[in-house]
Amino acid sequence: MNKSFAKFLMYVTGLYALLGYIFISIWAVGIMLSLLLGEVAFLESLLPNMMSLIETLIMSGIVGFITLTVFVGQFFFAYHASNVFKRLSTVDSSYTTKEREEYFTYLVLVALVVIYLI
Repeated sequence: MNKSFAKFLMYVTGLYALLGYIFISIWAVGIMLSLLLGEVAFLESLLPNMMSLIETLIMSGIVGFITLTVFVGQFFFAYHASNVFKRLSTVDSSYTTKEREEYFTYLVLVALVVIYLI
């Protein structure tokens, strides 16, 4: 439980959250541009593909809901984990039992997200 490893995890999870937010923002802007400009060469299939994805997720029921939650929620979890690792990397003394448990809990959760993504 080295504090530099917690700092490394803080940067990695923060970068993942930032990239996810950028991806979702670009996706939303692309949809708005496709509505505004119509069928343009670089935006020709964004809106129909998005509508078919939403339709497929709705028809899948609970599995679609879980998929949508994991797809969007992973970026919010990465942001929260980044904040926890930031707080744990700035602790001056050795970790207390509660901080150690929190560190291992978030370490396991981040490992599960990485395994899920692979």
